[in-house]
Amino acid sequence: MVRVWLHTFFLISLLLVSQLARADVSEVTATVDRNPVTANQSFVLTVTVDGDVGNDSFSPSKLLKDFVVGRTSVSRQTSMINGRLSKQTRFTTVLIPQAAGEYKIPEITIGGVSSQPITIEVLEAGSSQEKEQETAFLEAQVDSEQVYLQQPITYVARLFLAADLNKGNLVPPEAENADVQQIGRDEESTQMVNGRRYKVYQRVYQITPSKSGPLSITGARFDGEVFTQGQRSIFSSFSNTQPVSTIAETIDVNVKPVPANWQGHWLPSELVSISQSVSPEQETYTVGEPLTISYMLTAIGVKPEQLPEIKPEFPDTVRVYPDGDETDQFTRNGVVISQKTISFAIVPNQPGPLSIPALEVPWFNTKTGLAASAETDDLKFSVAMAEGMQAIPEGNQPSGAAAPQKQSAEEKPVEPAKPSVVLVWWQQSWFVALLGLIILASLATNLFLLVRRQSLSEGAEETSKTPHQLNKDKLWREFQQACSKNDTHAAQTALLEWANRYFNRTFNSLTELSQYLSIQSSCAALQKSLYQPGSSSWREGKKLYKDVKSSLERLSDTTEDNVLPELYGRK
Repeated sequence: MVRVWLHTFFLISLLLVSQLARADVSEVTATVDRNPVTANQSFVLTVTVDGDVGNDSFSPSKLLKDFVVGRTSVSRQTSMINGRLSKQTRFTTVLIPQAAGEYKIPEITIGGVSSQPITIEVLEAGSSQEKEQETAFLEAQVDSEQVYLQQPITYVARLFLAADLNKGNLVPPEAENADVQQIGRDEESTQMVNGRRYKVYQRVYQITPSKSGPLSITGARFDGEVFTQGQRSIFSSFSNTQPVSTIAETIDVNVKPVPANWQGHWLPSELVSISQSVSPEQETYTVGEPLTISYMLTAIGVKPEQLPEIKPEFPDTVRVYPDGDETDQFTRNGVVISQKTISFAIVPNQPGPLSIPALEVPWFNTKTGLAASAETDDLKFSVAMAEGMQAIPEGNQPSGAAAPQKQSAEEKPVEPAKPSVVLVWWQQSWFVALLGLIILASLATNLFLLVRRQSLSEGAEETSKTPHQLNKDKLWREFQQACSKNDTHAAQTALLEWANRYFNRTFNSLTELSQYLSIQSSCAALQKSLYQPGSSSWREGKKLYKDVKSSLERLSDTTEDNVLPELYGRK
């Protein structure tokens, strides 16, 4: 029982001692890690309290008038010497002066106890004493202090650290009415400064002004921690790292407006170029066969959204289907390069020479301060009609005018008088000869159609070419299913393969087949869906099927009993 009371008394005593130690502050000390300091470079203010106090006991907000106040960290240490329990609280704050002069850190009061004030001497940035004592400092530079509106400014920030980095953050520069964007990756190196070795971290930003006039760029800022030189004791709870902050100098830039005489899209750059390519590359193209023309616009030092639209001019003898566009941005040797690529599917619809005019893109040369333009060459092609593209073959040309003459010449020795009379009669009655030629042409045409019908009817069981047996043809069924599903590629492939076998000739394109079957409207809708990505989905499979069916009925001269199978069934 006595032991229990003793144990309880000991615990209560420790608790009372702890509360007294927490509530009793015997001394408050304020120190800085160096004095004098330089403008835009940080120094560390350490406030040490002999006692255990709360984290909110010290507020550095009263120092905001003269300094940029960084983060504040709190650490504690407890020790017992000769049976006496003592506690200590340490506040560490990073301060950055922004102008040279003499400043005063006032007394700091915690728990009714105050520290002594400290007078701080701040030197001009760039003074000879600066880099000899700085653990960290930032340098910044721009590629030009006078630019045009929307002309990008390259801002390079270089962080120098003389101690090993524990953690840190580099805050980008700030500027009103401007877009700030990091470009490329950070670079690391080492450099000797006044006999002291520094590790250098470099980061590049692109600043694009959106308003003309003076532009003030607030310097980039670094906040972090570095390891201290001494080793931390295993009995100490204080950290062996030191907070570090630094700010680069402010840079002023003059932004000039767009020249008053400028017209069109404003594109300021050091270099702009445009190129073009044709696929497939060949000297002669065929009516109805598509080719692709691509344009690539490249500009240095601009963002992709600053690139203008590419609008080439095409003649009326071609159908044009935009084939999509894409933009890209990358960095090469610290320089930002933007690209825009756009392609067009071109389908010639007339034979003969085809000319695509040159494309011109105006831009402003920021190096020379003069207007410039990027141009392509004009393109010239030859377009030929596909072999056998004419649907109706030419009839035999008459040559019978000489026949009567030849006949009369042969008959002249037998009956001298009659040939002369017949010859005169033929010359005066030319319309009779013309009538005979028409009759001959009609007979030839009928003979051609008769031979064609016989050839189409032969081998019907093997090729399934007659209209009422088309549903037995595998290619026709594939075309039927593709139209039923509105499948553009499958419909095109099956239709061409079926037509080549059915008509026993070669159709090189849908355009050629559409002219033969007189279904230009349906095939044009299918081609538009094939060559124009992003267009509305093809929903005219039923119409295409019916048009092919009707055309085939006309060519085959079928009766009502020889009707093609319905695609979607009777309604």
